[in-house]
Order: sequence, then structure tokens, then C-alpha cells
Amino acid sequence: MIIDCHSHLVPKSWFHPKSPQAIFNIEGLLEQQDKAGVNLTVFGNNWIRTPSGRDSLDIVKEFNEFATEVTTKYPGRLLGLASAVPFGDDRMLRETEHAIRQCGLKGIMVGSSVDGEYLDSPRALPFFELVTELDVPLFVHPPRVTIGAEKMEIFRLPEMVGRPFDTTLSLTRFILMGGLEKFPKLKLICAHVGGALPMLPGRLGFGYELRRDMSFGPWEPDVLTKPPAAYIQQLYLDTVSLHTPAVLCAVQTVGADRVVFGSDFPPVPIPLKRSVEVVEALAVSKEEKEKILGGNATKLLRLAG
Repeated sequence: MIIDCHSHLVPKSWFHPKSPQAIFNIEGLLEQQDKAGVNLTVFGNNWIRTPSGRDSLDIVKEFNEFATEVTTKYPGRLLGLASAVPFGDDRMLRETEHAIRQCGLKGIMVGSSVDGEYLDSPRALPFFELVTELDVPLFVHPPRVTIGAEKMEIFRLPEMVGRPFDTTLSLTRFILMGGLEKFPKLKLICAHVGGALPMLPGRLGFGYELRRDMSFGPWEPDVLTKPPAAYIQQLYLDTVSLHTPAVLCAVQTVGADRVVFGSDFPPVPIPLKRSVEVVEALAVSKEEKEKILGGNATKLLRLAG
């Protein structure tokens, strides 16, 4: 069983001639699944190809209806995640709860930031309380405009550099501000191997160890009860990188039980089989590869039985 936990499909009503056509092409995705041996693709709204000038709640409602319809139409092949904005009002919270409880969607996808507001924002507290109550996985995906956007006007740097580092910043802020201390049961799935997080336990660790030495700068608020690396180990990381050593770093950082397969297809037009081969090339046991390719996602999404 191979489950791709990272892809994006959108309603055809969102069509734009400059958008990658794969995000509208369900049949094309099914063909790629067959070629790569992928059984199930999990898709969500990454807020990169949404219609401009529309209310975010309207976009969320339309996407959740689309995700429910596609999941129902293609059982066992496609599974949609609910869309949400963590900083929304009560209407957004009610829509999120509706998508999970009434529509039966098995998880939620949110941006790592929205207009420069990150997941540690106090405005997100009601959202995280609801997600904890719903007990479903929360996929964190970077937005279209990211940290450092003013220096990323060339070479598609927002996609290649900005997005993984927006995820890195958002999750690091969330951890250090006590997010996973306050919500230890959150099941956060982090896009693009969690950005740079697999490489940061040591650096965050010595920062924490030296937190009372003001010659290195302030450390506030001091709200953690254990080193930052311990919270990183509570995260789930996907394999989207097309680089086996990066995935191995993720496995060695959080463990094989907390890594899930992802491709980012659609929209990234790299053959799905290549993403599978990245995992197959890992220097880990067959059992660990099976967990990464599908076993972990099966448990997270409660697909077994």
C-alpha cells in the first residue's frame, strides 16, 4: 500500500490559464498512480492557486465541497483534506468542524503563514483547540508569498527556497512559543521534509542550553519544559525533496514512524515514480520503507479496518 500524502487538486471553477493544468486533471493523476504503483493520493488546498479577490471563507467552503465530492467519487484512490485558515473567526471554525464531522474529511491543510502571520499567533489558539478536539492530522504547507519574498524575484526562488524556509520558521516559532507544549496531541504533518527542521535540533539545542546567557541575546518567553529537539520529534515529516539523503536525515531525526511519503504531484510535473524511488533508495529496512510509503499514513488517517 503506497499512500501519497502531498498533492494538490482544485475545482475546475478555479481555472486560470497560467495555472499548472495537472491540478485540474484527475484522470491524469490516476494514470500516474498506476504507473508508479501508488494506491491513494491525499490532496489539499495549498493557497497558491486560489482565485484572487475572494473572501477566504468562501474559498474554504468551495474547496471543502470539492474535496468531499472527489473523495466520494474516487474511494480508495483520492482523499481530500479540509481547507482552513487558522486565524479565522467563529465562522471558519464552524466550517472546519463541519468538514470533519459532517463531510467526513480525515484531515486539514493550512498554510504555514498567512500574510506574514505565523502559527504561533495568539489568534490561532481557538483553531488548535478545535483540531485537538477533532483529533485529525493537520498538514502544514507553505503559502505563495513567503519569508524573504523581497529577495526571491528570480529563478523561482519562492518555490525552491522560500516555501521550505517559511515552514521552518513557522514551526520553529510554534515550538519555541510553547505550541506543542500546550497541544501535545497535535498531529502535524510538515511539507517538504519540514524544511530545514531535520538539520536544526543541535542548533536549537545549544540555543536552549545557553538561554540564560544574555551575551548571546534574549530568550523569551522561556516556556518549554524540555529541549526543542524533543518537540521536533513530535512532528511528522513528508518526503517531498527528490533527494534521498534529505529524507534519510528526516528519518534519523524523527524516526521512521513519523515520516510519510509525498510527491507534490500535482502540480509539480515530475513523474510520480521518481518520488517513490527516492524512498525505495533509502538505506533503511524493508519494514521501515513500508511504514514510510503507506503504513504511517494508514494509521494517521485511520484507514485500516
